[in-house]
Amino acid sequence: MVVQLPDGKLLHKGRIAVLIVSILCLIFYSWSTVITYAGKEGVFINNSVYFTLEEVSISKGADSQMMRFNVKLNNDGDSVVDFNQYGIKVTSTAGGSYYAQMSQAANALVSPHTVAGYYYVATIPGALQTSDLKVTVFQRSGSSTQDIGSLSVANADSLGEQTQQLLLNLADVDTSLTTSSYVSIMTTKAITVPQDGKWTVLIDAAVTPTGSETITLPSGLKYLLRDGQGRIMVLTSNAIEGNSINAGQTKHVLLTATTDSAPVTDNMSLELSLDNTGIKSFGKLSLSSIFQLVKMGDRTPYLIQGRTGVTLELQKAEEQLISTKKGALVTAVIHNDSKSTLQTPSLLGTLISREAALSVSAETVVSPEAYIAPGESGIYRFAVVLPEGIAADKLQFLVSDTGKTSGTSASTSNNSTSSNTNNTSTSGSTGAATTNSTGAATSTTTNSTSSNNSSSNSSSSSASQSNSSSSITSLLPIAIVSLQEGLAAAANLNSIPQYELGQPFTFATGSHVIDNNLEVSMVELNGHTNADNGYQTVIAKFKFLNKSNDTLALPTFDTTLTDSSGTIFPGTRQTTSLTQLIPDSAYVYSYSYMLPPSAQGTFKLSILDSTNTLKLKLPIADYKVAVNQAGEDDPTAVSKKLSFYPYTVNIEEWNLSSVFSSNAYTYKLKLSLDIQKAPEVIVDNTFAQMEFELVDGRDRVLGSTTQQLQGTGKLINGTQTITFTDIKSEQLDYPLTLHIYEDITTPTGVAKRLIATFKQ
Repeated sequence: MVVQLPDGKLLHKGRIAVLIVSILCLIFYSWSTVITYAGKEGVFINNSVYFTLEEVSISKGADSQMMRFNVKLNNDGDSVVDFNQYGIKVTSTAGGSYYAQMSQAANALVSPHTVAGYYYVATIPGALQTSDLKVTVFQRSGSSTQDIGSLSVANADSLGEQTQQLLLNLADVDTSLTTSSYVSIMTTKAITVPQDGKWTVLIDAAVTPTGSETITLPSGLKYLLRDGQGRIMVLTSNAIEGNSINAGQTKHVLLTATTDSAPVTDNMSLELSLDNTGIKSFGKLSLSSIFQLVKMGDRTPYLIQGRTGVTLELQKAEEQLISTKKGALVTAVIHNDSKSTLQTPSLLGTLISREAALSVSAETVVSPEAYIAPGESGIYRFAVVLPEGIAADKLQFLVSDTGKTSGTSASTSNNSTSSNTNNTSTSGSTGAATTNSTGAATSTTTNSTSSNNSSSNSSSSSASQSNSSSSITSLLPIAIVSLQEGLAAAANLNSIPQYELGQPFTFATGSHVIDNNLEVSMVELNGHTNADNGYQTVIAKFKFLNKSNDTLALPTFDTTLTDSSGTIFPGTRQTTSLTQLIPDSAYVYSYSYMLPPSAQGTFKLSILDSTNTLKLKLPIADYKVAVNQAGEDDPTAVSKKLSFYPYTVNIEEWNLSSVFSSNAYTYKLKLSLDIQKAPEVIVDNTFAQMEFELVDGRDRVLGSTTQQLQGTGKLINGTQTITFTDIKSEQLDYPLTLHIYEDITTPTGVAKRLIATFKQ
């Protein structure tokens, strides 16, 4: 509100107000030439020249952090701009200032209407947060400097923060390098493994050049392991796939040290240094977080072949007999969720008992094909004999990559001097140069607080080998999984599907026992107990259907039934003559099992591949099944429908009579039959027979006879008479019982399946 003042002072006040507004406008205008927010933050020299901040990456160590960033000079004007007139530093909101060094060489002269990028690195205190940091542009004027403006790190384009990572200038390690060569060193996995009576610490360090040049790891770099109690161990380094690393590549350095007792990992750290004591240190990385165990079923990132999107999962661990000994079968899966086909890596499994301080190499019994397509998975299965006397819930399982190594973990350096990159550099900083050195793997030895590394050079040729893991110091650790919930017991039915008769089996991926065009199902599963011999006979009948246009070989596999107590009962395969199955046809054969009478109810049916080199029957399918107890039908029924798959025998009427002749009785069984056969099923002369057994009132077998369902003399539709001869008169007794069996010929004898009971 304007107020009228006496003596003409209103005009004077108005002029003062106009002057103040003009000054404020000029100040605001000067500020607006320094910082603008048009799309991205910028520091303006004038209307045509300004700086922006992009590609900020912060690598956080244990007590410091390294910031990499790209300052872009945008020249929209018509004249050349000399970047040497300006400088870059990192500042904090609390007033701190930190020196920034150019990490890549670049031309200082920026042509009109072009953009030039200048890459810097700066070491800053570890406690500073991203929101506290700024990149400040200053201008040089003789011996003095003047800040022009600052760019917020938090608002930078492409900001990324990475823990467990250090940025290292190789020129600080190798004095023969005359220009900067920066590499990122990131710890990805750390494990402790008992081996040969000692303990080995393994650390996987991923090394990536940050510039556009090929680098070579210098031999002068020392890797120190600090245990949090003041002790230092010098780690031996093994440069996986060599010391030379191209721009854009990531290669692994496996670091190892050996101790006499189990190391405490809670406060353990990795330090990079020029000496064996850490006096000339380049920074530390805390390791405690990467010693963590993985849970069964969790996916672990798997940095392989320079790509992301690949994970490893340990799906399950199960008890399994190996050469009659108690063993474990562990299933691991690689998921390729990247956008390109993955060359399948070679993996090794190692069973670890920290309690007993031993490790045992596992045998890889199943591995994927040579390539895994995008979106697909590859399955590995490892078999290992369990150490006796060790609880399964105390075990761990390590999966390692057996990829190429440098061939040695210690050698001498053979570095040559490197050439400089020809460029115009800014004042106070130098650009990165291409390194032409050819240094070998880092050569270090352990100090008095640790002993030399000891590893087995033998390959894993058997799951039952001695208690030593194979060449563990040359393998990249991918995941170590706790088996604290124990191995899945052989009788565990909770995690397997319920089977319904006639349902096609689904077999494990990677199994080649069953052709993909061959449909396998089970059509019958029946058991009965014979009071005379005292055991229960179970018969499982399998059907094979060829759904292709080609003739297929009938598979050979083993089967087992496992009861609720974990007892395994092997199946005996029927003797057959048919080996090939023509298109659009089916074939049936059976497996017989001998069980105690007390084994009743639900079982685990396992279909096993016995073709591998181990004495291991590898499960390719597990299902929960219920055994039907035969012979429990009404024995006085007049008619019954009997299944002799693929035959169905309908006994419409039956009658049993006796005839006395020549001082002996003969029994005649008169049957009215209707026999049908599944049309697509092939039957040969090895098909099962029908056996009729006559038993008197005191459970004595009076006689038996067998009949064919195919071939010469087979039973046919209509009225059939079956005769039981040589029945002595003193054996004539009532009531009489008729048992009908299916007789199945096996390599160990005839297995009898009770089909029906009739009583007269």
